[in-house]
Amino acid sequence: DVNVFPAWERGVVGSGNVVVAVIDGGVDFNHEDLAGNMWEGKDTLGNTIHGYNFVYDSYTINPESHGTHVAGTIAAINNNGIGASGIAGGNAAEGIKGASIMSCQIFDGEDSGGNGAAAIVWAANNGAVIAQNSWGFPHEENPNLTDTPEYIKEAIDYFNTHAGCDENGNQLPDSPMKGGVVFFSAGNESRSMGYPASYQECIAVSGIAGDYTLAYYSNFGDWVDISAPGGDAYKSQYVYSTVVNDSYDSYQGTSMACPHVSGVAALILSEFGGPGFTREDLIDRLLTTAADI
Repeated sequence: DVNVFPAWERGVVGSGNVVVAVIDGGVDFNHEDLAGNMWEGKDTLGNTIHGYNFVYDSYTINPESHGTHVAGTIAAINNNGIGASGIAGGNAAEGIKGASIMSCQIFDGEDSGGNGAAAIVWAANNGAVIAQNSWGFPHEENPNLTDTPEYIKEAIDYFNTHAGCDENGNQLPDSPMKGGVVFFSAGNESRSMGYPASYQECIAVSGIAGDYTLAYYSNFGDWVDISAPGGDAYKSQYVYSTVVNDSYDSYQGTSMACPHVSGVAALILSEFGGPGFTREDLIDRLLTTAADI
């Protein structure tokens, strides 16, 4: 559905120096189909970390299925004979690592949430160049909201400007891109507006069914930048990916559509990223080559 096979066949499969921050529920970093593609950093004591938990202000990630499902669509390990395939999941049979998944946990169960803005900024400061966000502010829970909150806008702007750069604004030598790109799911309320996705400085992703029509649940509007497969239960179509405890499941939603686009962005960076490649280059390549539906 996203025409990824021709890229894989040419050997464009992902690269470990492309760091994608999954700002979501915690990613199961020990999952059999994700562990090899997890980002690794160090905490203040020198221990290996895979991200940060913004719910409990801790380096301890608590695995959760929604975030793990999103991560698998981006970079579940490819060509390893098990599970699912991520769009930028590398090629295990040839020893090629896929994109690196950084888990920035802002959800832990239905009733607890962390600071999404802080997570976006932290991701930029720790090497991510793509920020994957399958969350938002549903109208039912925020009926008086008429715009994306300013603190979220500031975090998105910060990521766009500072990701992949040093303190002087110069591209880091090992970064595939100068600046970053923030992706947001459009939302699942079948409404003509969605926040933060409608903020013009991020890329808004709506969900389509397998026949390339708008999924019944997806938000829509001229603020949407691109669409991707999100599944459609009315047509018995779902997105299959990783969930906790070495398991797999099929979900639907713009939450499932958005990581398809983040994964394609990671694939683009694995092929074209490097010194002088900018966020504008990525956005242009992504949006101008998409099929017009």
